[in-house]
Amino acid sequence: MALAPLFFGIKMVDFKSSIDILSRLNRVQARKLLSEILNADTNAISLSKHCRKELAHDNLTTVDLLNVLKAGLIYTDPELVNGTYRYRVETEKIIVVITFMHQNCIRCITAWRK
Repeated sequence: MALAPLFFGIKMVDFKSSIDILSRLNRVQARKLLSEILNADTNAISLSKHCRKELAHDNLTTVDLLNVLKAGLIYTDPELVNGTYRYRVETEKIIVVITFMHQNCIRCITAWRK
């Protein structure tokens, strides 16, 4: 993984990966890409309005969400919803559903306590 130069103050990440995020990733590929994105830049996470609402409803914080993304595992195959594959990242107590917006950005769709 190499960091590209700053472009208008925005750090771009080049993973030099052959992973096509529009195709269905297996659990190992999805976990690997998630780790690469998180290790490169935690600002590459976007939360949907629904996700923010569910975090508040379950008394969870963005720190909880970030910890799940960093330490959680993907146990199930992805679901195709509205043209994107969604992956469940799980810890013992919390689930976060994500999709890959592009090679260096994660979109958190929803989250809840088990």
